[in-house]
Amino acid sequence: MNPLPPVDQIHTLHFYGGPKAELQLSLPQRPGNRLSIQVLYQLALRHGVISPSGARETLAELPAVAEATDARALLQGVLERGEFLAVRVQR
Repeated sequence: MNPLPPVDQIHTLHFYGGPKAELQLSLPQRPGNRLSIQVLYQLALRHGVISPSGARETLAELPAVAEATDARALLQGVLERGEFLAVRVQR
């Protein structure tokens, strides 16, 4: 996995998808999910969206640790539904 971006300035990540690009999930940064925020933010920076191929690649490299639980769940959902998610950063 590439070096992860700093995320101290991020308050919440919002994920939009579906046929109407509606809000699917909001993930606030809190103690215990920093790695998830970093991984998902890195995907958004690198690809512009979270896609099934990006989710597959990232899941293969993502460590099985508690701090990555939120990222793992979101990426699994992207794969299962074959959807793309746009990401908005709330600072």
